[in-house]
Amino acid sequence: MKNGYFETSRREFLKASVMGGAATLTALKVTSALSQPTAPVAQPPFSPSDPANSPMGTAFGVKPGRVSWAFDPKATSWDGVTNAPGWWDDSNTHPEPVTAMLSGTIRSVGDAPTDKAAWNKIFVDFNKRHGKGAVGYKKGEKIVIKMNLNQMHNHGTGTNDSYIAPQLSQALLRQLVQQVGVAPADITIFDAIRNVPSTIYDRGSKEFPGVHFVDGTDTDGREKAVVDKTKPMFFAQGGLTFYLPTVVTQADYMINVAGLKGHTMAGMTVTAKNHQGTVLKADGSYGARDVHASIAVKSFGNRVGAPAAQAMGSYNGLVDMNGHPEVGGKTMLYIIDGLYATQHNEFRLTPVCKWSSAPFNGNWTSSLFASQDGVAIDSVALDFLSSEPSLKTIVTGAVDNYLHEMALANQPPSKTVYDPAKTGKALASMGVHEHWNNAADKKYSRNLGKGAGIELVSVKLA
Repeated sequence: MKNGYFETSRREFLKASVMGGAATLTALKVTSALSQPTAPVAQPPFSPSDPANSPMGTAFGVKPGRVSWAFDPKATSWDGVTNAPGWWDDSNTHPEPVTAMLSGTIRSVGDAPTDKAAWNKIFVDFNKRHGKGAVGYKKGEKIVIKMNLNQMHNHGTGTNDSYIAPQLSQALLRQLVQQVGVAPADITIFDAIRNVPSTIYDRGSKEFPGVHFVDGTDTDGREKAVVDKTKPMFFAQGGLTFYLPTVVTQADYMINVAGLKGHTMAGMTVTAKNHQGTVLKADGSYGARDVHASIAVKSFGNRVGAPAAQAMGSYNGLVDMNGHPEVGGKTMLYIIDGLYATQHNEFRLTPVCKWSSAPFNGNWTSSLFASQDGVAIDSVALDFLSSEPSLKTIVTGAVDNYLHEMALANQPPSKTVYDPAKTGKALASMGVHEHWNNAADKKYSRNLGKGAGIELVSVKLA
């Protein structure tokens, strides 16, 4: 397995070699150092520091702390090998089950019998909590959707690259246009530092002309992410200042659509880390690598440029990143695409990505998760990921440090004052965190009828 941090560095240094003798010598020296094995130092599998069913933080949502989970093996029939067409084709990932899964999770999160009613309750709840009153979506308001497209470095199909399923992307667009009443021109799908693949762009732009697709380019119908310098993001440690794309700062609402993955450096990557593809530097370049020092939970020994492993109770940049009023402050829904979970951020989809744990039993994960509470949904994702035997060497270290820091952002274990917009007031709790009772029952405190923590709802599908 290759580590994305080092592979990115390797590519950048090799690119520099064409720029002249001095640059070539520098690149060769660093590349030589990076040519050492880049696997992290072996660590024991993740083990929570907090007891099961011990919620911390404040739950949010129509049904506070609810995380809705749809599981349907009929959605995914790809053989894991064929790439013409690949997993992303409708013959392998089936639109009807995916559509039903999204509908079911939306209805569960919104606690309503229809998609339209559920969306309205979600918007009303969000607007009440953000001082807008008990109002739903209003025509003309803009919605931006951050998708994890980390493995996409061109506008092609991505072959076996892991990214958000086109069937889910299209189902979400249909929900927003047909059920919520959003004009296509008021919707933007983006990843500021990667590429929107043709599999998502082609069907989306055809069925819904006017939808904006924003990425790191300005070609093939995509728009390039533009830095807004008027609303900076300040990190509490490290002296870091980042900026957001205008599609984020000009939006009224955000939907965070992440993948279900382990991570070679951070242990896992779900909704919080999805915004590594959102933050930019003043010159428009991406700032994700600068955040690594505070989010790494694995040690790479003496590897050149490798961040040190962070412990529980330490500062974590994901809190500042997600706590900014233009990011977490606008996010009204979190979705995790677990149709084809993969082992880590740079791992391509292959049959080894199938999970042996129940209820997957040697098959694709075939799941969708949704919640209004970003801390709750990431906490559930961690329990699923850390319970899968094939990920025991990947999901290691203090993976849930950022979840403790977010849940207790007003009084975090690290004692950090998180105030990413420099409002003069520290962040309040960003959601609720806890671990389930065990991997077989998958029960959280609200499932057990006690506590004010998480409720995991298994969505019944027709």
